[in-house]
Amino acid sequence: MKQGFWIVVKDMIREADVILEILDARMPDLTRNKRLEQYAAASGKRLMLVINKKDLISENAIRSIEKSYSGRDYALVCSRSHKSISRFIGQIKSKAKKDKLKVAVIGYPNTGKSSLINILSRGGKAKTSLESGLTRGAQFISGRGNLMLIDTPGVVPYEDREEVLLGLTSAISPDKLNDPESVAYELIGIFKKNNPIALEKEYGLNAGLEPEELLLEFGKKRCMLIKGGIVDERRAAIQLLTDWHNGKIRV
Repeated sequence: MKQGFWIVVKDMIREADVILEILDARMPDLTRNKRLEQYAAASGKRLMLVINKKDLISENAIRSIEKSYSGRDYALVCSRSHKSISRFIGQIKSKAKKDKLKVAVIGYPNTGKSSLINILSRGGKAKTSLESGLTRGAQFISGRGNLMLIDTPGVVPYEDREEVLLGLTSAISPDKLNDPESVAYELIGIFKKNNPIALEKEYGLNAGLEPEELLLEFGKKRCMLIKGGIVDERRAAIQLLTDWHNGKIRV
């Protein structure tokens, strides 16, 4: 299935004039797909990194992204808002000298790919879902500014570290994860690196602790204990990830 998906993606890249790789602003580096980028580079096509969900991150995180991605071909957007959409369309159209551009839109589950297509389209809406795998076949959708949007079939395979990425991008509910603790540790690591004060402000936690210790402290403060006063780490991890999914804490 994965191999079949990549065959289709290669065909779409050849068909498109511009490729938009949709990333999650909360974890742009984790949601990049180097294999996709290599295919685009080998085909000689322009690829723009579209860092979506700008509304879910802090001003500090925005500045960090702007610094890290300075010099790269990227756009920082919010697919929930139509503000600055004309400017974004202008950025896309500047990538190729054609009146009508074919634009392939590709991204991991829950990076907001379908929502972004919806605000770029003229009314031929891509379906949206909180679960991955909704889009089954290639869809060609008439977009604003003389764009022809190509929605990818299925979703980009996660391949390595699948469950961590599924958990962090909200593509699967925290209580359905096999190992929510590992995903929570990864999330805590992201906060420790980018916005440790958020953990202190929201939960009164010492951000200087290691992820494992922080999760235990979180569980204690939420009275998530089992027999013997031991912290129920799985329950604590699920709650922390749920808060993340709901936007209660922002990196």
